[in-house]
Amino acid sequence: MCLTRILDRPIVVTVESVEKHPGYAEAIFCSGARVLASGAMFAGLALALGGGHFTIATIAALPYAARLMHLAMPELLRRYRTDGVARAATWLERVGFFVAALFGIVRPGALTLPGFLVGFAIGVLGQALYDGSMASLHSEATTPDTYGRYTAIKSRWGSAAGLALGILASVALDATERWGVPAHIARALAIAGGVGIHLLIALPLARLRARARTMASSDDSPLSLPTPTTPNGAQTPQRSWLVLPRTPEQWKLVRFALAWGFAIGFSTRQGEALAIGHLGVSVGTIMLLSAIAVGGGIVGAKSWGQLGDRFGGKGLMSIAFAGLSLDPLWWLAAMFVHPAFLFIGYLLYGVCNSGWNITVSMTLVRTAGAGSERIRAYVVYSVAFGLAAGIAPMLSGVLLNVVDARYGPTAAYAALFIIGLALRFAAYPWLRQVPAPQAERGGYVSAVVLRAMRWRVRRKAA
Repeated sequence: MCLTRILDRPIVVTVESVEKHPGYAEAIFCSGARVLASGAMFAGLALALGGGHFTIATIAALPYAARLMHLAMPELLRRYRTDGVARAATWLERVGFFVAALFGIVRPGALTLPGFLVGFAIGVLGQALYDGSMASLHSEATTPDTYGRYTAIKSRWGSAAGLALGILASVALDATERWGVPAHIARALAIAGGVGIHLLIALPLARLRARARTMASSDDSPLSLPTPTTPNGAQTPQRSWLVLPRTPEQWKLVRFALAWGFAIGFSTRQGEALAIGHLGVSVGTIMLLSAIAVGGGIVGAKSWGQLGDRFGGKGLMSIAFAGLSLDPLWWLAAMFVHPAFLFIGYLLYGVCNSGWNITVSMTLVRTAGAGSERIRAYVVYSVAFGLAAGIAPMLSGVLLNVVDARYGPTAAYAALFIIGLALRFAAYPWLRQVPAPQAERGGYVSAVVLRAMRWRVRRKAA
């Protein structure tokens, strides 16, 4: 069957059709590409090119700073089709990451690190635009009743692909470096391989576009439904390239995003630098651990979506928040006890991060209205989060430089992760104030899940 006939196949929009959704293929290709061209891989390449604490801090900060582009996302989606913005963003991401890999291979003297960072910055800018536009397109291409389940299944497909490809790539990367290939070349080629896989995203994007158009033609839902962040209904559209909070509820969301973004960004990417530079962990092993984190999304991803559809997203956000807040603790255990704790940390992070992404989408992305309005609350959160998370790594880089120079790397990284742990837990009071659709508390959801697990164990034992 030719490709044109596949893409032009009529789409029947029913609840059952979520099982064969083109969004799953998009998740597979996107996850596979990003597990190769990952932040950990760029950090490893930066170390091979002679980068220090501030280079790693810049790599950590740029993806978050790129989220500032989400300020213009609603206006972009109002002027242009969602899938058109997504296609343009894919090419920006590919070109940027390929340029970074090229500088990593060629190493043109003093221009190596600046050129590498410029390419990386262009790539993460495209990545931010892509993620923002796809947040709308995914909601346009499914029904409100199946959005949570669809998001969970999509996450599982992406996690499975990332896990499988990450394991294979980690073995290949370690073997390549053992055979004598220079580290900077091997790691740059892995990033280029991710760019190659990313080209395949064009196929499911075409089907997603067709499905979204079919859904739009049969959508008769009101365009001004009240939401937790706009309790009086949709606000009057503003023709502006800057999306700013306009209700007290949105300002509560901003306060949490700033606190949580700063806490997350403070220790991001520095853990990989610690493992590679001081714990003797190879880049291939870090890639394997990253694949395990991506694969962790398989564990419970379906349950996250089903529980979200049943109990709402807010309580589940609290559960995922608790798991993510413990991440610095595992790095401390890896430093002072044994590096094997990294496996526990990455796996738990993958499970909870999957749940976090699913529940944030269910809580903040609307399932009705124009594309620009569907993601308005998500944009407010994402921009505030990115602003804080983009500043935090630069401050942690200063901390590492000062403490490392006086007391050594062990004390520097210990101080970093202890502060990071405290910052994450300090963000919890702000999470409780976040407006969200009616949902059960996290404690109630946990009790229901544990009761169901006990019942299942007793049933199997009987």
